[in-house]
Amino acid sequence: MQKPRTIGGARERVAGIMRRERGASTLEFVLILPFFLLVVFMIIELGLVFVAQELLDNAVRDGARLLRIGTLSGSSYSTALATAVCNDLTTTTFTLVPSCTQNIQIYVAAASSGSPAGSGFQSLRTATVTGQSMTQTKALVSANYDVVMQIGYSYPWTLPGISLLTGNTMLISTIAFQTEPY
Repeated sequence: MQKPRTIGGARERVAGIMRRERGASTLEFVLILPFFLLVVFMIIELGLVFVAQELLDNAVRDGARLLRIGTLSGSSYSTALATAVCNDLTTTTFTLVPSCTQNIQIYVAAASSGSPAGSGFQSLRTATVTGQSMTQTKALVSANYDVVMQIGYSYPWTLPGISLLTGNTMLISTIAFQTEPY
């Protein structure tokens, strides 16, 4: 003969089910894993952005040296400067700036140094940036000139859906210097 079911017995069964923890750690893992992976991929993405910015900084410094010592001068240095900058931005095995000569933007503003030396900087301005493009000018550069040089690159986020931003981020590296009296 079966015992009659009571309300107390149902309460004990529900309490027994609630006490079981089998599968709880799996559920916690499944709930936390997407957020953990998101953080890991964001760290990787930001690391790539910092590397690209550092490459731009090195390239603008090396390009500025070519202008400063007179290796490149006048007004027809545009292609040679872009090639020199792209040589710094790419390696034979890996590049963060694909199709470099088409994707980088170079701005060079220059003015005679004047008297006192460095007074030409007062008339120089940096590039105007609108969205993902900046003013591209390559001014006449000669001996004893004050120069502002900028290199810009519209960096595409490599992990789609990870970026809180949409599209690209404009990375710009700037340097100001005086050319030598070559």
